[in-house]
Amino acid sequence: MAKLGECFSVIRNGASIRQTDGAGGFPITRIETIADKTINREKFGYAGIYDLAQYRDYILQDGDILMSHINSEKHLGKVALYSKQNDEQIIHGMNLLMLRADTQKVIPEYAKYYFESQKFLRQIGRITKKSVNQASFTVTALKELEIPLASIIVQRDISEKLKKVDWLVSLRKQQLVKLDELVKARFVEMFGDFKNNSKNWPIVKFDELAKIDGNMTTDYEKYADYPHIGIDSIEKETGELKGYRTVKEDGVVSGKYIFTPQHIIYSKIRPNLNKVALPDFEGLCSADAYPILPNPKNCNRIFLALAMRSDYFLDYILQFSARTNLPKVNRKEIAGFSMPLPPLSLQNDFATFVERVDQQKQTVQQSLEKLELMKKALMQEYFG
Repeated sequence: MAKLGECFSVIRNGASIRQTDGAGGFPITRIETIADKTINREKFGYAGIYDLAQYRDYILQDGDILMSHINSEKHLGKVALYSKQNDEQIIHGMNLLMLRADTQKVIPEYAKYYFESQKFLRQIGRITKKSVNQASFTVTALKELEIPLASIIVQRDISEKLKKVDWLVSLRKQQLVKLDELVKARFVEMFGDFKNNSKNWPIVKFDELAKIDGNMTTDYEKYADYPHIGIDSIEKETGELKGYRTVKEDGVVSGKYIFTPQHIIYSKIRPNLNKVALPDFEGLCSADAYPILPNPKNCNRIFLALAMRSDYFLDYILQFSARTNLPKVNRKEIAGFSMPLPPLSLQNDFATFVERVDQQKQTVQQSLEKLELMKKALMQEYFG
C-alpha cells in the first residue's frame, strides 16, 4: 500500500473562474462534467476565455483524473479519466480535484478503477466532512489515503480486464439507446409529424382521449407495502421505473394518487414535463405526478404515452409551466391539449411493435446486469 500523495505528482483544485451561460472561449470543467463518470464534453462551462496565458498550469493533460470533492455525500469521490482528443485545450475549473499520476508508480487507468472500488469509497467516507447542503473532503486528507500498488505490469493487466468489461457494458447501453431510437422512428413513420399533422389525422382534445384521475388515498396502512413512485423514479428518455421503494420504506404520508397497470404516470412539474411512465403494477405516486387513464375506445395507452413524451406535447405544455413561480401544469391545461388521432387499429399495431422491442430490451438489460455484476466481482477480487 502507498499513500496517494506519494503516487500522484499533482493533486489540487482547479482555477477559480466565474462561468457564464452563453459565453464562448476555451472550455472549463465543472461538477456536471463528470456526472456520468466520463468526461462529458457537452457539460463544460465557458467564461469568454480566449487567451490561455494565465491558465497554462491548469490545462488538463492526457491521463489526468478528475474527482468530485464538494458535492452531495453520495457523489463524493466520483471520478472520470481524461483522454485528450486531438489538440483540445481544457481548463481545470473549481470544485473538481485533478490527480496527475506518477506513472513510474501507478498508471492512471488502474488508479481510476481503484477509485471506483468500495474499498476506496469507504476511505472517502472516513475523511468526509458534512454540512447542511453538501459534504466535502480536503486535498490534505485525500493525500493520506492509501492505494494498493502492484507492479506496473499487474496494474496494466487489471486495467485491461476491467476495460474489456466496461467496453461490453458500454455496448449494451448503446444497444438500449438504439432500441429506444427505433421506437421513436417507428412512431414518426406510422403517424407522421404531429406538428404539421402530415398524415391529416382528425384533431381531438386530450380529454376525449383520457382522463386525469384524482383518486387519492388516506389509507396509509392499506398501501404500506405497495410501490411508491416519485418523479426521480421515472427515467426521462425511456419512462422506465427504477430505484423506487415501498410506501412504508419511503415513509410516505397519506394523500398520494393511486395508479394501476391501466394508467400512465405523468410528471406535472418542470423540468420533468416529459417524464411519462407505463407502470405494470398498482401503487401510489407522488402528488407531483398525475395518473392518467386512457379511453380504450379510441386511445391505446402505449401510443398516448409516446405522444406525451414527444416534443409536440412538451412544446405545448411548457408555455404554461414557464409563466408561474411554481412551475406546475394543472388539469385544465393538460385537458386543453389537442393532437392528431390515428385509427385505434394503427395505434394497436404500434403498441405491438413497442412490446416486441421491449422484449429485446429486456434481453439486453439482463446481459448488462450480468456484466455489471461481473465487474463488481472483479473489483472485489482485485481491490478487496
